[in-house]
This record gives sequence, structure tokens and C-alpha cells, in this order.
Amino acid sequence: MIFVEGLDHPESALRLNDGSWLISEVGHDKGRLIRVSESGKESKLFAQLNRPNGILQDPHDGSIWVAETREPSLLKLNPDGTVCETITGSAECPFLWPNDMALGPDGAIYLTDSGIHVDDLITEDGPDPEIWEGSMRGKLFRIDPVSKQVDCLDQGFCFANGIAFAPDGRLYISESATGHIYRYEFARSLVVSSREIFVSVTDTSGPCRVVGPDGIAFDENGNLYAAMFGQGHVATVYPNGEIHRTIVTRGSCPTDVVFGAPGSQKLYITEYQRGRIEMADVPSDGFRGYDD
Repeated sequence: MIFVEGLDHPESALRLNDGSWLISEVGHDKGRLIRVSESGKESKLFAQLNRPNGILQDPHDGSIWVAETREPSLLKLNPDGTVCETITGSAECPFLWPNDMALGPDGAIYLTDSGIHVDDLITEDGPDPEIWEGSMRGKLFRIDPVSKQVDCLDQGFCFANGIAFAPDGRLYISESATGHIYRYEFARSLVVSSREIFVSVTDTSGPCRVVGPDGIAFDENGNLYAAMFGQGHVATVYPNGEIHRTIVTRGSCPTDVVFGAPGSQKLYITEYQRGRIEMADVPSDGFRGYDD
């Protein structure tokens, strides 16, 4: 089922507190956030940016945090879409490709950085497979939304991408170039030394090209959903690591997965190739996170 179509290379979606949606578009000639009504039938420009990726709503004041990739930064937007804060990383670790965000149990923003500049990977013909297999310096950052302090917690990822906290409190990160999903323990703060590979979700039987897990999200039962860019499906991973590939998208490049309203048992999937958001029925609602 199609929720919205006619989008220009959508990357991420965010369901806002009032039930409407924000969608980031990264088309070659424009980058913007559009606001879509709860029904999906009405849309309008929210903010004209450069190449926005991940989106997060601040639980305290309703402002919007956006990962800007072309001019590497984390932007804070007022409710009217104007930019009020710009964070470019720390002096020791400037951002290269801020990608996706999650709000932690401690109230901090956890941000993946893919470790390469977007213009070095994305050409007019799409992602460059040769560069995709090269070296990257992906990182995990923690940002205090009040003090704006930026800390690099971990590094060495091959295109760090999706990020989400599970109901058990652990943090999960997708590494697109390898297909790995990593996880960390969280005990009042992130235990970086606990990083381990939870599962590898890429279907290696397909042709060699730019593929891998993109956005991730958890349902309330701890099942992980991963948008599989270049492979045309959403992988569902049970808490024991068992993988199911039962949600097939109409396009081959899903980029993000977001749960609908509580009680809807629906998953919304941004699809980059055909420019749409698809909907799928799922057995459970999404994990609501730590923003209440």
C-alpha cells in the first residue's frame, strides 16, 4: 500500500507528535523537508535545506534536529522550519556524513556518521560501488542537546547508518557496507567496550553492488526491522538473531522504517528509487523510545 508518492529521493521519515509527518528528500537539484498530513493526502514545504538525512523531534520543545550531509552538520530547526542551531562536530572529530539519530535513555542524541563525504560516494549515476568497497572512517557521536557538547564514542565503521535503541536499553547500529548490525550495552551510559556483532542481514547471494542495511527500528516486542537498500525488502530480525525477509518493497531501495500511530500496527517504509512511502501491516506496534 502506498502512503505518499511523487517524492524526490526520500531518505528518512518522522512521525510528529501531532500525527503529521516530516520527510527528507535528497534529490540532485534540491534537498528539503516536506510536511505531510496524517492522511498522506496533503503536503507542503517545511524547510529548504541542502541534503537532509535523519530527522528527530526534540521531546522538550518540539523543535526538529536534522542530519545535514552535504554541508556536514547537525541542524536544529524551530517549529516553523527556520534553523536556530548548527553543530559541525568537535575540533578533533568534525562531521563528514551525519546520517541518522536516536534519542537515548539519558536524553542525549546519538548520531551515526558514515565516515566519507557524500560527494565522494554519490555521483550523477548514483552510488559508486568502487568507493563503497574502499576505506571509510565511520563514527558514533553523542550530542548533549542542551550544552551542545559533542563526544566521539566509537569509530572504525564501514558506513555507519541506521541507529535505534531497543526496549531492553541496548543501542544498535547498522553498518551498510558489511551488512552488520552492531549492538552496545547501556548502563546509565553507553558501554563502548561492549560492542558486538548482533547479526549480519545482507543477502550475499545477490549481485555485487551498493547494498546493505539502512534505517532501523524496533517494535515493542524487541524485533528489529531493517530497510535493506538495494535489495528491495525489509529484514525482520527476532531478538534471538533469526532473520526473516517477508516485507518486500515495490522498489529496490528502501531507506528507512518508521512505525505508525500506537494501535495501528503499521510500518512506513521510505523508498528511494521510486520516490514514495509504502505501508505494511506488522504484528506489533513500534517501541516508543525514551522521549515521553
